[in-house]
Amino acid sequence: MKDFQTRQKIAILRVLKDAYDPVGSSQIAEELKSHGFELCGRTIRLYLQEMEQEGLVTPAKRGRDGGRTLTYLGHEEVRNALVKERVSLLASRVDSLASQVTFDPVTRQGLVALNLTLLDRLHLPGAIREILPVFRDGMSMGRLVAFGRPGETIGGFLIPPGKVAVGTVCSVTLNGVLLGSRVPTRSLFGGVLEIENKTPIRFSDVIFYSGTSLDPLEVFIKAKLTTVRKAARTGSGRIGAGFREFPSSALPEVERVSQLMHEIGVGGCLMIGKPNQALLDFPVEEDRTGFLINGGLNPMAAVEEAGFPTASHALSTVFDFNKLIHYEELVDLVMREEY
Repeated sequence: MKDFQTRQKIAILRVLKDAYDPVGSSQIAEELKSHGFELCGRTIRLYLQEMEQEGLVTPAKRGRDGGRTLTYLGHEEVRNALVKERVSLLASRVDSLASQVTFDPVTRQGLVALNLTLLDRLHLPGAIREILPVFRDGMSMGRLVAFGRPGETIGGFLIPPGKVAVGTVCSVTLNGVLLGSRVPTRSLFGGVLEIENKTPIRFSDVIFYSGTSLDPLEVFIKAKLTTVRKAARTGSGRIGAGFREFPSSALPEVERVSQLMHEIGVGGCLMIGKPNQALLDFPVEEDRTGFLINGGLNPMAAVEEAGFPTASHALSTVFDFNKLIHYEELVDLVMREEY
């Protein structure tokens, strides 16, 4: 019984994690049906009260059903829960997040996928000095970011005291935009990409999405396998990148969308291969074409390499494109001490 109740609680936490805004018990009950649970509002409210006492959720506003959001501890609980069930979860999570992307590069409206990184508030000035060269050298997913102060929320993620959050556009955004253009993409792996004079040369390490529950770039950053700081300053080094493939018949559309997203500040395509040909020695399936895309966490990899501890959450949430800011506005925030 206790194990079953734990699964129910984890399912509720997952609903809150995937929600863009605070969620009440009625909406949670509807969402839980897709997780295989039929719970009444009263039961859900009891669970929410217990999890609030445990520090996993927090009320968004007063009232019996004013909605809840996850705390930092709540996000960690979801990440660490039910490890056996999380094998191969990342591939599913990529597809799920891509389906939530509604961004239209023509109208410049909609939701983009976001990675979130927490760091100590006092480290922000130093961190910004590290991420500026990465953005300027085009080793990120565009030029736009989100920023959150202690006590604020980004996509339902509550920022804890003493911390700030920097949101970088996730490469899954491109998957979602292409899906909206009726181009299905398959995310194969994330890896450490060696570049020389800003040209991709080879992958030194890769982790396939189908066989892991962890984001590859998060793993590579903590393992100190990247040299993004060096790459941004010299043009040569090891950066995070993803490998995708798509139907070769859609090549003109992929090129068009990639160029458009680059122009408006959320692009990150590094290289597009040729139909039915291997890309950097990695083969593609018949009638498909491979392409490389920057890792969305590359700017934060540079921060970690510089000695500033970070806690990154890839594939975290979706976020309104029009609430993103240019990365150089982070400098203004520090200058005005508005953090």
